[in-house]
Order: sequence, then structure tokens, then C-alpha cells
Amino acid sequence: MISTQELFRLIRGPIAVAEPLGPYTGLRIGGTADYFIKPRDRNDLCKAFGYFRDHGFPFLILGRGSRLLVHESGFRGTVIATHFLDRLVIDGETVEADAGVPVSTLTGRASQASLSGLGDFGAGAGTVGGALLQMEGKAGQLPGECLEWVDVLRNGRVRRLKNGEQHAGISAGRIGSDVILGAGFRLRKLSGRERRLAQDGAGVLRRDASPEPERQDALSGGVFLDPPSSSCPAGASAGELLDACGLRGRRHGGASFSETEANRIVNHGGASSADVLELANLAREAVKERFGVELELGLVLVGYNLNASHGSFR
Repeated sequence: MISTQELFRLIRGPIAVAEPLGPYTGLRIGGTADYFIKPRDRNDLCKAFGYFRDHGFPFLILGRGSRLLVHESGFRGTVIATHFLDRLVIDGETVEADAGVPVSTLTGRASQASLSGLGDFGAGAGTVGGALLQMEGKAGQLPGECLEWVDVLRNGRVRRLKNGEQHAGISAGRIGSDVILGAGFRLRKLSGRERRLAQDGAGVLRRDASPEPERQDALSGGVFLDPPSSSCPAGASAGELLDACGLRGRRHGGASFSETEANRIVNHGGASSADVLELANLAREAVKERFGVELELGLVLVGYNLNASHGSFR
């Protein structure tokens, strides 16, 4: 039995009851959660995690919700948000970032400090924690030497996983179901010539930018995970496969694939979770028929065990 009074005594961060989850997700879809907690810091998060684990009460960790697809019936459990885990420190070529730091903030601050090495880290993810959770150690995504360590909560204790420790690089599989608290990176300082080239490139991009960008107020993160290069033609990404199948802009109900990023879905207003899943099913079948590649859903389905008609991804 969960005691709301006990929660308020234990947790310093704000606690809401029957909180709508739609506003906390990229797609702006979803019903309410029984409890919604924003821990103030790592210690507060560890306390919340331990409390709900010990009481056997369902919970999930929320970053920016870019990859969450929440059923309209909601989530009968607790959402623990990492919004206040936002510490970001840059010291020379060393960067430390909490799990709740937006990927855009990390890459933007690194760029301002003339640091390189993050590559496509976090593409399609909202936060550092979400990016690490989806990371599979792909060489093109984040060179192994750039990620130095990841702090996780494992079995009630904080552990620091060092990259390369015991000859095993950090990957999503190695992190498993641990709660990610933060990470450390060692990047490379750009030379003066490299900085000038980067600035010139940014200027070209600004000049070429469309004056009427696509409005995407409700936009998902990556709908599908990139397939292993061994099973994919020329090592193509999920977005490239979707693009080759002509799926940019393809619509079902109130949802469509983005016109600018093939592996993301837009909610044009009034889209349902069923609309999003049907669109994803259509895309996966198209890619399988043309390329023989079985795409894995990157969206995290929340609350779908409550309604068999919107069950697991087909």
C-alpha cells in the first residue's frame, strides 16, 4: 500500500497525483499516471526508486519523453522524472552530465566550448540518460574513447561503470535495467582551423535554411532503432530505409511521418496512440517487404498491457 503522506515526507521534489502524461511526451499523447514525482537530485531519485521498488509498485523513469507512447488509459503506477537532474560541467576537455540534461544542451555547450567527439550521440533521444539507454556501442554513433563512465543505480547502490572496464565497452545491454544517473565524456579540443571550418559550415547551413520550417510542436524521437549493419543494405539507418520506401509525410489519422526526418512521427493534433502504432506497423511492413529488414520499435509503449486491442507492436 502506497502512502501519499509518507511520500511527501520522504521525497523533497514535487509530487502530483493523477498527473496527465501527454504534456511530458514528444507526441503529446497519453492518459494519467497515479503519481508523478520530480526528484530534486540524485539522492532524492534514489530514495523514490527504493521506495517504489520495496513496495512492489510499478514505476518508470522519464527523461524528456521523446520516445514514449502512452496509452490514453494512462499508467497505473508512478513516473519518476529526471528534469531536475540537470547538472552539466565542462572542465577543459572533460564533460560531466546528469541523466536529465537534454542532448541538445550537451551538444550545444560542447560546441560553444570548441569540443568535438560526440558525433551523432543521442540522435532521436531527448536526454543524456535516454541516449545512453539506446546506445549499442555503434562506432559511428559515439567513439568508445569519448565516453569515460556512466553512473547507474544498481540494486540500491550507485555504481560507476567505466568504459573499457574488464575489456567491455559500455552499451545499452551492459546498462540493462539500471537507472542511469549521469555520465562523463572526454572530448577533443578543436584546432583554430577546425573551428573556422565549423563556423563557415554553420553559416552555410543558416543561409540555406528554409524561412518556413516545418511546425512540429508534437514530435516523437526515433520511431525505430537503427538495424545492425550486418543485416542492412550498405549499413543504412532506419531513417534511410523509411525514406527509400517513400514514407516521409505518410499519414494515418492525426499522425504522420515527418517531412524532414523520416524516422520521426508528428502529431498534427488529435492523434491517438492507435494512429501512431498503425503508422509504425505500416512502415515496418513496407521496409520488410522491400529490403527484408525487420525494424525494431524504438518507441517505449506505456500502459498498453491495460488494453489488449492496443497490445504489443505487431
